[in-house]
Parts: sequence; C-alpha cells; structure tokens
Amino acid sequence: MKKKILSLAVAAGLVGAVSAQAEMHINPNGLGEALIYPFYSAANGNDTLVSIVNTTGLTKAVKVRFIEALNSQEVLDFNLYLSPEDVWTGVVTANPRGEGAIIRTADTSCTVPQLGLNAAPGYTHFNGWVEDGVKNQPFVNYKYGVKGKDPLNPELDLVPDTESFQGLDRTLEGYIEVIEMGQLDPEDEGFGQAAVHTPAGVPNNCATLVNAWTQGGSGNGTWLGGGDNSQIGLLQGEDGWAANAGGLYGYGVVVNIPEGTASGYDAIAIEAFNSDEDLQNLHYQPGYEFPSLQNANEVATIFDGIYPETIQYSTGADAVSALFMSTSIANDYVIDPSINANTDWVITMPTKRFYVQSTPALTPFTNSWATSESPEPTAGACEQIVYEYWDREEANIAPVDIVNPPLPSPLPPFIPTEIVGINLCTEVTVVSFGEDSALNASENIRLGLPTGEYTEGWARISFDNLSTRVLPGDGPTLRGLPVVGFAVFEYQNGSVGGVLSNYGSSATHKSEVGITQAP
Repeated sequence: MKKKILSLAVAAGLVGAVSAQAEMHINPNGLGEALIYPFYSAANGNDTLVSIVNTTGLTKAVKVRFIEALNSQEVLDFNLYLSPEDVWTGVVTANPRGEGAIIRTADTSCTVPQLGLNAAPGYTHFNGWVEDGVKNQPFVNYKYGVKGKDPLNPELDLVPDTESFQGLDRTLEGYIEVIEMGQLDPEDEGFGQAAVHTPAGVPNNCATLVNAWTQGGSGNGTWLGGGDNSQIGLLQGEDGWAANAGGLYGYGVVVNIPEGTASGYDAIAIEAFNSDEDLQNLHYQPGYEFPSLQNANEVATIFDGIYPETIQYSTGADAVSALFMSTSIANDYVIDPSINANTDWVITMPTKRFYVQSTPALTPFTNSWATSESPEPTAGACEQIVYEYWDREEANIAPVDIVNPPLPSPLPPFIPTEIVGINLCTEVTVVSFGEDSALNASENIRLGLPTGEYTEGWARISFDNLSTRVLPGDGPTLRGLPVVGFAVFEYQNGSVGGVLSNYGSSATHKSEVGITQAP
C-alpha cells in the first residue's frame, strides 16, 4: 500500500504551524483537538442535537464519549472517522423501545462499531436497530449498575439494575467528550480513503475500518496488537498516520418540542491536547475507555485575564483541570412572572471523576462520591459553595449563610443529611432560579437557589471558600474548582395569534481565575 507521507506531513505542518509550540490551552476561537459539551438531556421531553465538524483536509479518527450526570460514568462511546471537511450529527433522545437514552443518527460517516446493530450474544436488551435509514443505539449502565449474570460468562454481571439511581434513566442526562485520536492521509488508498465520502455522500468503505478492528472471520485485525498494549492501534507517524493537528469544533442544542424551545451552546475546544514533544498514540480499540482526559498533555497554559501562565503537572487530568479552574462564575438570571421567565445554570465539572472515586478525595475536591461502606450515591461527592446575587439596580443580597441556609426546592434527593450549606453534589448540576426548570432538568441533578424579591439581575457562585481547594503544579497553584457551563433563559408566552410563542437563549458563564505564585 503506497503511503503518501510527504503530502501528509506538509498538510499537517500547515494546519498545526501556528500552535506547534503552544502548550495545552482553551482556544477562544473554538477549534481544537478535544471538545467538551457541558450538557445533554433526553429527560422530560428534551432532545439534544450534537454536531462535530472536521475543518481540516485530513481524515480524523475521534473518540465520541457520552457520560452520565451523577458521577461521570460512561454510558456509550465509539470511534468516529471523519473525512476531510466532514460533519457528524446525532440526536440524544429517550429510548422509544425501553428505558434510558439513545443516540439517533442518519449520518453516513464511519463509526466503529457500526451504530444501530445488535449487541453481542447475551446482551439483547441493549441491541440497536435501524429504522427508515436512521440508526438507533441505546446507552448502557454497565459502568454503574447491573445485576445478575451473563449466561455466556458467569463472572460478568449482565441484567440492568432499575432500583434507586442505578437504572437506565440515569443515562438521560450528562455531558459529552470528543477527543482526536489521530489523522490519516485521505489520498492513502487504504484506511484514509475508506472514510472519504463519494459524490453520492457516503463513505467509500466503512467495512475496511471495521475489519481493521476485527479479529477473525472477515476481519483482518490490522489495528489490533499494537506492541505491548493490544488495545492500541497504529502509532503516530506510521502507516499513514500523522500527529494530531486540531481543527475540530462542535455545538449542542437542547430542544423541547412540546414547549417549542431550543437553546444552543458551543463546545469548549482544547488545543494542543497531545504533547508536541512526546506525541502519544491515542488511537485506541473500540470498547475501551481510552483515550480519556487522562491522556492529555501534562503542560497547560492558563490565562488569568491579562497574562498567560504555563504550568507543568504530574498527570494529564490535572492539566485539563487547570484549564477549567475557577474561583467563581457569574451570569444573569431572569424569573419575571409577567413573561413566564425561568433561568437555569448548567455547572459541569468534567474532571471530577478523577478525584472523587477514591477515599479520601483528591485535591482540589473535598468529598468522595462513595465509600467502601456505602457505594450508593447517598454518600455524595458534595462541594460547598458561596452564593450571592444582585438585581439590575445594584441591590445585593449578601452571601447566603453556608452553615444552615434556608433553601427552596428542589434539592437533589441524595444529599447526605450530615452535609450542610449550599452544595453541588453531582458532576453536572442544573441550578434553577425560578420555580420551574428552563431545561426541564430531572430532580436528580437540579438545585434550587433563592433570589428573594428580585426577578432579574445577576449572581455569583464562588468556589474558593475552602483553603483545601487548590491544584498545585510545578510553580504556581490554582485555586477553586474545575467548572464549565452556561445559563439558559426561557420565556413562555403561550399561544399568540394561534402560534406558540416560547423562546430560549443561552449565555456562557464568566469565570475568575485565581493563581497563587510559588514563594
């Protein structure tokens, strides 16, 4: 097979020349190698449109991962192969044939495994299906709640647990990661061309990519058995591969058709996710939970609003956390009853799972999700916050007492009784300022906050109220917690002139960065 290494190297150089010397950072222009989508919902009539775009002239291999909201347990992932200038879209929606969420897509871009097919023998309750050309793939709860035994493998739990918070309905809300795994030359007659779309709008041969990950049968298993780690495929720079060069962007839209509302947001783009000095092989076999944010570049560049600060960390997860570390976030709220307005803030902690699965929790977090005595979510990985708010004319309510504040409903039902103050206890929290949720969030992740007599204004949530919330690196220390998210404003005017006149809009949170310089 002829490899066009020269043309590939030139193309990669042109795409990555600007950021070749940059360390990992949030790209304010929205393009990157990894994307974080802070929220998806298929709960209470919601659907979430997801779009991933490859703006480069190379074929991209990316990992697409859906993560549930309570404790960041993976509920579905797959490898996606985007041809040059390609777009992949799908919709997260409630499963019409069962419980939980599914991803629906009519997109023809290659995925491994192929979506909408039957699961392995013994896993029939998670079978996908194709209907009218649309592929439907259910989310699963293998990571957090199954019981019973697999008839083909007695050591493997199989039957979904529907009790408490372990059932499939937990998959209805969460967030999404997209991580670039590598690039292929689209002129390569093998794998690179397989993903490229024909004039008819379909890839040349998705089966070639599936077979490369298939052992036995018609599969050739070319991408299996990568050195000492059999879950890794081709190495960077070999067999048509090139170093990651970014150029991905994405967005999500939460739609509620019965209410006639839609609110969109841009995915947060991480640039230079893979170290330029020591490129990792990120092309992992489907069925494994890699690559993850743990595979990130261990050097991060943070901007405090004026100056950049480049910090070396011991792990990739710490470096990604550094990108999102905030001492506080601020945004507007509108709950004016005259226009039936409601406001929700989505607050997502995309790296929290790397710190709260152990006992004790690792800094900057303070509480573990579960203990060996209590593996249920009632153990709560709660993080106490400070909340204050203003109206639009500077009137201010001082920070709410964090010892024993009076809080409105709803409160997440699994907050431990010994936890006091205002707390964010889940990986994704939807903070509601009105009586109703603008995002129709479930009670599992929804937290109500008061605004007194104020019907519109702005609020601030602070995270540096505890001295233990620090992320030390080689040099400066960052304070606060790693958070990301946006606000959604909903206005329900009902039917005006026989036309449903409801509206939704969104605004990204504004954050403050706290850096303590080393002595």
